[in-house]
Amino acid sequence: MKNKIIVKMFILVGFFSMSQSKNRFMPNLPVGEYRVVFEKMYNCAPTKNNSIQLHIYFSKKTSSITEMKGNLTTLIDFDDTLILDANVASWGSTGGWKPNSVVYVSKKACSIFKNVGGNAWFSFIKGFNIPADSCPLPAGTYSTAGIDLKKFEDHNFPKVYFYGKYKIEYKIKNAENKVLCCLVVEYSLVRPWEVSI
Repeated sequence: MKNKIIVKMFILVGFFSMSQSKNRFMPNLPVGEYRVVFEKMYNCAPTKNNSIQLHIYFSKKTSSITEMKGNLTTLIDFDDTLILDANVASWGSTGGWKPNSVVYVSKKACSIFKNVGGNAWFSFIKGFNIPADSCPLPAGTYSTAGIDLKKFEDHNFPKVYFYGKYKIEYKIKNAENKVLCCLVVEYSLVRPWEVSI
């Protein structure tokens, strides 16, 4: 009888301690829903002679808020005659970038950015004070005092992917295959409860 009471007491204590726990089951799987942690953004090459010039960077506002700042100048309309060439490299398990994790080349660059960007597209347009939010975007110089990078997590990319560190190189080309703009973004895909990799 005494043993039954002790067993019941342990079960009750275990039940209440589990119900009060704020820890959730956090599996350590290699793939799943993710959160994006942006790390760096920079031009692939000098932009002086490019038709689309990006001078954009990430800036820490507080310990928990990072913003995109800078300006962009486009000497031509950003429209669907342009080609998007994107190449994603993944960080290897033994170090070093492994290119061609994902390769995507498509005409209609403006529409692709808008469709894949989802609400992040509208955050970018609004943040840079661009007068149109549909294609084509007019030529001009646009700047931002700061856009919270958390707004760029609301996109239409696949919601489940492999966790890890990535680098995407965006090239915008014209019909003659001339590079008009080249930008690199380094980021990590982390589990929703993780801070970084």
